[in-house]
Amino acid sequence: MRYLTSFRTILEVSRYLFRVMAFMLWSLGVLLTFFHIRDILNKKESEVLQEYDLNFEHAQRYLHRSADLIRDFQYIVEKHLTNPTDTHQLLTNQENSGQQLTFNPLYGELNCLIDTASHDSLRVLNQQIEYWKKSFVADYDLNRLFFITADSWCLTEFASNYSTVDQQTLFNSLRARIPKYRNSNSSDKGHDLYWVIPSAEQSDVGYLYVMTPVYINDKLTALLGIERTVRLDDLITSSHLPLVVAVLDENNEPLLRLVSGDGPHSSLNEYPQEHNYFGYVDNYHDLTLKKSLQPSSLSIVYVLPVNNVVSRFDLLVNALLFNLLTAVLLWGLVWLLERKIILPTQEDALRLEENEQFNRKIIASAPVGIFILRISDGANILSNELAYNYLNLLTGEDRERITRLIREQQVNLIDVITSNNNNLQISFVHSRYSNEDVAICVLADISSRVKMEQSLQEIASAEQQANQSKSMFLATVSHELRTPLYGIIGNIDLLQKQTLPQGVERLVNAMNNSSGMLLKIISDILDFSKIESEQLKIEQHDFSCQEVVTNITGNYLPLVVNKRLGLYCYIEPGVPERIKGDPLRLQQVLSNLLSNAIKFTDTGCIILQVGTYDSYLEFSVRDMGIGIPEKEIAHLFDPFFQVGGSVQGHFQGTGLGLAICEKLVHLMGGDIAVESEPGLGSLFTIRIPLLGAQFPPPQVIDGWLGKTLWLQMRNQHLESYLMLLLTEQGARVLRYEDQEMAADDVLLSDYSVQVATPLSMRIEFSMAHIGPSFEVSPGYWLHSTAMPWDVLPLLNRLFSGEIQRGSDTVMPTQVKDTDVNNRDIHLLVVEDHPISRQLLSDQLTLLGYQVMTANDGLDALDVLERTTVDIVLTDVNMPRMDGYCLAQRLRQSHFTAPVIGITANALAEEKQRCIEAGMDNCLSKPVILTLLEQTLTYYSQQVRRNRAEHEPG
Repeated sequence: MRYLTSFRTILEVSRYLFRVMAFMLWSLGVLLTFFHIRDILNKKESEVLQEYDLNFEHAQRYLHRSADLIRDFQYIVEKHLTNPTDTHQLLTNQENSGQQLTFNPLYGELNCLIDTASHDSLRVLNQQIEYWKKSFVADYDLNRLFFITADSWCLTEFASNYSTVDQQTLFNSLRARIPKYRNSNSSDKGHDLYWVIPSAEQSDVGYLYVMTPVYINDKLTALLGIERTVRLDDLITSSHLPLVVAVLDENNEPLLRLVSGDGPHSSLNEYPQEHNYFGYVDNYHDLTLKKSLQPSSLSIVYVLPVNNVVSRFDLLVNALLFNLLTAVLLWGLVWLLERKIILPTQEDALRLEENEQFNRKIIASAPVGIFILRISDGANILSNELAYNYLNLLTGEDRERITRLIREQQVNLIDVITSNNNNLQISFVHSRYSNEDVAICVLADISSRVKMEQSLQEIASAEQQANQSKSMFLATVSHELRTPLYGIIGNIDLLQKQTLPQGVERLVNAMNNSSGMLLKIISDILDFSKIESEQLKIEQHDFSCQEVVTNITGNYLPLVVNKRLGLYCYIEPGVPERIKGDPLRLQQVLSNLLSNAIKFTDTGCIILQVGTYDSYLEFSVRDMGIGIPEKEIAHLFDPFFQVGGSVQGHFQGTGLGLAICEKLVHLMGGDIAVESEPGLGSLFTIRIPLLGAQFPPPQVIDGWLGKTLWLQMRNQHLESYLMLLLTEQGARVLRYEDQEMAADDVLLSDYSVQVATPLSMRIEFSMAHIGPSFEVSPGYWLHSTAMPWDVLPLLNRLFSGEIQRGSDTVMPTQVKDTDVNNRDIHLLVVEDHPISRQLLSDQLTLLGYQVMTANDGLDALDVLERTTVDIVLTDVNMPRMDGYCLAQRLRQSHFTAPVIGITANALAEEKQRCIEAGMDNCLSKPVILTLLEQTLTYYSQQVRRNRAEHEPG
């Protein structure tokens, strides 16, 4: 084994050694060739660069001659305009010569009527320039000399020989460049401008323009320009190389282009962006020289194809062919040696080594037990240590069964329990090894997984049993707490109905408040327990947001007013009329938040706002109370958590209110958030999904059209809300700032306003007002800030004519009929607890009913056999026979009168259980007198209707 490994390693090293030697020999030849070619190219580049520099110097001299020429003319013009000569004598000579000056406007809207003095001065200047040109610069290639006045921007030409570029092309070119001089100052004096206009006939011929400003007393007086013909043939020396010469503008765009010499030329279209460049471009296809033609912004480029330089070097071609042939020869010898000698020998050695190491690789392939089973006889050919230990735990029968299953290929997974109760799982796959049919088997110990599954089942069973125990404990605690509490609250309720001595009424009220607080604490604990045990369910119903807010404000407004606070409620116009949800749980959450806001606020006001946000209905409660420290906000919704000691000492509570609110909101699919600042107050926001939204159809009431409503508010939020609310009705809403008002107008304010003009109605929004709108004097109404949207029905009555101006009318209120006689109704009270039984009897007697009592269900059956009863009121948990069995026995005996259950159980399914037992309704203890009266009134009317139907006609 060791010999095969060493031999294969030697073959592998020899193989790569031959490759390295061949590569080194070839690299040495390539390196020598590279340095030789590089030396030749460097020499040729130097020759080309010298020729480029000669051509560039020739082109630069042409530009310098143009610069010198414009300087000479600038000198003549400035000298003449600064110290004019004898104009009269020169004009006489000029008139004799017959030469006239023509002025053309550069811009179509300009007037080129030059005054006589200026015109005569320019004519004299033209005569002097023409004389100078003929006498001194006849050898200059000057096409034209033009002069542009700076005050009128009119052009005239001096001593021009012939026209080379049409006037329109020249004017367009000048218009594009003259703005550079219009706003120039004295610091730009002497700045020349160069440009080239290509010829229309030849690409290598163009016209060079040089323009310079003329300053007199540091003031731009005129622009002087010349035109010269540019031929690229004149800018290069004689060359036998196929050069491409191009003149570029400041944007690197070619203006003139010349192809010279014989042979293949460059097709380069994009030139280097650098101002001065020498090197290769276009993937080393061209050798390029680019230089700026100073002092202009023009550049000149010389391009020579590289192949015109390299193609002449026969030695280069021969060297490349020699290196290529050498590479082919060396790599061919190496390939032949590897394929014929090294690789076959290496493959044989590798095959032998693989056969020897196959078993070792299988054993080391996975951290599980692996063995190879021969299918013919079930023998274990190879196995690792873990598989060996597992197989020793199997009995002979298990081994025979495993071999039979693998041979028959019935399954690919087998579960086996060993002699020491370990759970093994065997997975297998068929294969070939050493020309035999084998099965590669993998063993895994799944005992931990089996135990974990059993533990999970036990935990689930224990959790289910714990939930049942929690539910039973909840039912027991609810019954044991609510039954004595019913006796306390019910008797106090009855005691308040009596005439009490002086001083006793205060004690009774204190007892009533304490018992109510105790009931709330018990209810919070039981609600929290129901939520934790998943006994509390959310019921979806259609409800009105306005009704929910109205009920809450109606309950808490007296408490707010008694504490001298303000309550502002805003329902935004975008809120739907009805949505789907649980109104009772929503009202419970809002009541808790509003109660906390009232409790922790001593001055200021409380704001309840309802709006929509995306697909959610948003309720926010803002107060101006003591606020919450930032470090305690994170724990605010934890059960039994109360804010710091200073707050806890002044306000009592269980710390469950906000925890219940958070869990109820989450059950409704929403969320709750809080923002608070100590000393400034808190803002609680809840959002619930906007499901089944129903919006009222948009409509504008005719009575509102043309009406003017004035607002004079100190509360800006209330003003903005009323502005939006009233404007949607079609009225014109304005802010009152001592304007004149008409008699049909309406004024709305949040304080007492004295107005001299008699109005149809004045409405004051008062924080201290409780109840519906009230007319304190003819035409003057008080309205609560807690329900500002209720001002719409009042204004509808005014605009419809139901309320007359100056009438003494108040909003209608319901009058409760308390004089109903219930002496014709006989009730049976079934209650095992003596205090509760006596309390129910006293409550019903106070309500005017005929009452009979029974101790339990069996006693109630005896009473019903002897006496006719109209309504049965029974407790559900009693000895001997409880309320469920009593209701079933009554229904089986065809008893049709109403049966109402009374329970102290707080579980959610308790009422449903009572209904299934045959009861008509179920009340929870403690039963207050008001709820008992409402329930019995409904069933008493049902009893009376049944009597009327069965009485003989």
